[in-house]
Amino acid sequence: MYQIVINIVEFVIVFLLVYICLYIFSYRKIGEYNRKKATTGVKYLSYKYKLDIGKIGYKRICKTLLYCDSFIVSALFTLTKIVDNIYIRLLVCAILIFPLFVFVYYLVYRYYKKESEL
Repeated sequence: MYQIVINIVEFVIVFLLVYICLYIFSYRKIGEYNRKKATTGVKYLSYKYKLDIGKIGYKRICKTLLYCDSFIVSALFTLTKIVDNIYIRLLVCAILIFPLFVFVYYLVYRYYKKESEL
């Protein structure tokens, strides 16, 4: 039970650190929506899922993706913590990162699609 609590606390600490860093270095610099200067996550959502970024709100999507990216990084940290060898840990992260991004961004798409239908 003690180890589970430690893992949850580490997850929350990593989540908050990543969120604060991403907020300071990326979210504060966001201006108006420009298709050419949009972040990679926003471009992925608009091209893959044909989401209307202007209708939903560029800053709103960026803030949601900020939470999602922080979750992905902290989940990868927590999931790969059991691996002791750093090279194997990096390999496992490289394998897990793309399916995790696709799944989380798909959930974001579903959320905004349902919201736009209301």
